[in-house]
Amino acid sequence: MILQNRSHPSIILWGVRINESQDDDALYTRTNALAHQLDPSRPTSGVRYLEKSHLLEDVYAYNDFSHNGRTPGAKAKKDVTPDKSRALLISEHNGHMFPTKPYDSWAVRQEQALRHARVLNAAYASGEHAGCFGWCMFDYPTHKDFGSGDRVCYHGVLDAFRNPKPAAALYASQQSGAPVLEVASSMDIGDYPGGQTGDVAVFSNADEVRLYKNDAFVTVLHRSACTALPHPPFVLDDTIGQLLETQEGFAKEKADRLRGCLLAAGRYGLAGLPARYKAELVYCMARYRMTFADGVALYGKYVGNWGGEATRWRFDAVQNGRVVASVTRSPSARLHLQVLASATALHEGDRYDMAAVRVRILDENGTPACFAQLPVQFALRGDAALAGPQTAAAEGGMCGTYVRTVGRAGQAVLTVCADGLAPVEVRFTISTSEVTQWN
Repeated sequence: MILQNRSHPSIILWGVRINESQDDDALYTRTNALAHQLDPSRPTSGVRYLEKSHLLEDVYAYNDFSHNGRTPGAKAKKDVTPDKSRALLISEHNGHMFPTKPYDSWAVRQEQALRHARVLNAAYASGEHAGCFGWCMFDYPTHKDFGSGDRVCYHGVLDAFRNPKPAAALYASQQSGAPVLEVASSMDIGDYPGGQTGDVAVFSNADEVRLYKNDAFVTVLHRSACTALPHPPFVLDDTIGQLLETQEGFAKEKADRLRGCLLAAGRYGLAGLPARYKAELVYCMARYRMTFADGVALYGKYVGNWGGEATRWRFDAVQNGRVVASVTRSPSARLHLQVLASATALHEGDRYDMAAVRVRILDENGTPACFAQLPVQFALRGDAALAGPQTAAAEGGMCGTYVRTVGRAGQAVLTVCADGLAPVEVRFTISTSEVTQWN
């Protein structure tokens, strides 16, 4: 493997231990020496679940699954490696600690993304970690122990066809190239216990994210506590912002006091409202001559959002004072298929060529319709073959297939359709070349 791949610039080190194996000094002394002999330019390592095991390689690689949503994102170097002078690499994190299906609730999928953020943030902040590999990139078929009754491992930040879960946006937002803006919630209160969305994570590499409600400016979102990241997630924990001033005409002091009470009622519920907010609410009613019905009306209008017109939330990512990306969330029943092929020009030489086809069901705002668990049909005609079933369930509104060449040059057309949705066609061009036979 080393001789075959050592010219690839993407390789950063060689693993010379069997994954998560016990120490075996006799064997691993030999494998470490052989790796250095075959490629003196790269360091060696080996994936462990053991703390302070024998370190015969250059880098101590450790599967750190210690974060459970409440604990620190990563273990300290002094608690993991026997030699603090050597580099420490987190070779796996998250994974089985929080398997996440594409059709899980928005709250579950957001928590997966935030767990990845916390581990990355801890690794960045410590200054003691050489790097951090999240487990894992995409869902995959597996053995009975890691499956969810269906022998599929749902540890990925993407599904098996590379359709993104919200956690993928956390990673995408850490680069400084193309604008990234992803809201980890549909903002549909019916998808949350008690209609309370809680804090909503927004992943972006922009300078700021501005929130609008039915085109009225609400607030500028603040950053999360993951400040060691190049681009920490934004947090939406205030859906009222300036609206009490701009829409109700309240003075700033009155608006600030009432906003705090209303947001607390939304977070804790009226029955569970902490004493300090109950006292503040009583003060506001006396100070501003408000009735309980007045408070209920404000709650329904600015927190509950029940019974009125559909609420349309708009998130604008702003870079250097200019809006570079925008996301809208609003209730919708108008769905469509999004079909993306990894390539539409295929070439067969000494082996067949193949294109991956990703399918998502989206609303008119581009929000994934995770409830649209529809059968999706694939029909292919022309000079190619379908590598996969003709019908697949859109798990969490997502699925896919593959198209492969069959030794002929020409054209092929893939038609993707689902009940009630407009079909989508993808056209492929196939070329071939003669293969030289060597005796």
